Amino acid sequence: MRIGIFGEGTDPQCAAVAREAATLGADTLYVDSRALDEGKALSMLDGKSFYLGEPMDDVRGFYVRSVPAPYVPAMKKDDSLVLYEDWFTTFTQTRERAAYFLSWLLQLSHRGATLVNGPHAASVMQFKPYQLHALRSLGAKVPRTLISNDPAAIRAFHAEVKDVIYKPVMGGAITRRLDDEALKRLDEVTASPVIFQELVPGDDVRVMLVGDEIVSSVSIVTPQQHLDFRDDPVYSSGEATYLEVVLPEPVQRFCRAAARACGLIFAGIDLKQRARDYVFLELNSSPIYMDVELKMGHRISRAIARRVVEAARTAR
Repeated sequence: MRIGIFGEGTDPQCAAVAREAATLGADTLYVDSRALDEGKALSMLDGKSFYLGEPMDDVRGFYVRSVPAPYVPAMKKDDSLVLYEDWFTTFTQTRERAAYFLSWLLQLSHRGATLVNGPHAASVMQFKPYQLHALRSLGAKVPRTLISNDPAAIRAFHAEVKDVIYKPVMGGAITRRLDDEALKRLDEVTASPVIFQELVPGDDVRVMLVGDEIVSSVSIVTPQQHLDFRDDPVYSSGEATYLEVVLPEPVQRFCRAAARACGLIFAGIDLKQRARDYVFLELNSSPIYMDVELKMGHRISRAIARRVVEAARTAR
């Protein structure tokens, strides 16, 4: 029996899941998410799928590290981003590649294969307002939030809440503080909405959940607390340390319910902790976890591999 892994060939998380799957008696079919970029052969013939000329429809469980998306190529010039001269051709090619892979993944899911996580869940996770809706509907504590392109509404929210941060609706950028300089530029937001939230103090807690099992729960320790721990040079250089966190049972239930509500089998959940108070920030359908696994000994890759292997065996 074999399982599948869909991700970049050099990704250490993919390699770790493959190793763990081998210990569980499964071979791995590795489908490189950059295969089409590199001109490798993929085909669908009357609904049957082939990779490098070999059939792969027997694989009933996949770890999906990333879901491709079209992008507009840009380069840095004079401290600003500019488009390549042939940007439209490149964008069109990335769009077609993404459409191919998404169609293939959706086809796998439709046939009953288990995807950890599939494109439905990955696409939902891009939309932060929906995440907040799902968390609120479960009764989880979330920051006060305004999503708007209305400068007057934003100023009123800031006057009431006082300490406010902002970030994109689809994520992908570091959280910033709504300071005096940013307030002066609010007319720029009329083109598209932005998420504005109250600043929640406390420790950054990252939870890793596979199915109903909380595999890892740690606070991220850095010399200075940043608005966004991803922006901390100590964290980004891989020098952060972690402390075990034992979540109260009600918080564990909220984590499980939030993942289910968003269609996630594997989820990274970010919280803020202050004493015994926990505030939910967001969920991630493909979180980076190897640093925690290596430093804390948490068997996250093993839990993912076990879930995929068990699903593939059941399907067979």
